[in-house]
Amino acid sequence: MKRVKLLLVALLTGVILVGCSSSKLSDAFDEATLKSRGQEVVNLFLNEEFDKMIETMSDKMKAEFKPEDLKVSWDSLKGKLGEFEEISKEGVVGIEGYAKVIEITKFKKGKIQFEVVYNENMEIDGFFIK
Repeated sequence: MKRVKLLLVALLTGVILVGCSSSKLSDAFDEATLKSRGQEVVNLFLNEEFDKMIETMSDKMKAEFKPEDLKVSWDSLKGKLGEFEEISKEGVVGIEGYAKVIEITKFKKGKIQFEVVYNENMEIDGFFIK
């Protein structure tokens, strides 16, 4: 049930953000800071520091995500991927009032794309794993 709830929240947020998309990054954001913060979030997730990750989220996200939810997501993936190797690519996209950091990570047995959406207060307002 939690996975369904998590999936629905991610899907609805994604639909809303896609509908408002614009690739220009707002002046409220600094691209270098976004990339650095995106890397930090990926590292927190991969090192299973879910409590610290939740601390960086907006109040809306804190109400929806719990450390246990993130753990379930990671546990379902990590055995299939093998050892983490590197963040192979990253990028930043502007989304009307938000910024999305895309981190493509390489593992021994595959790749994962993380998307971290920040509001203008630099709080995580969306987190997606593809």
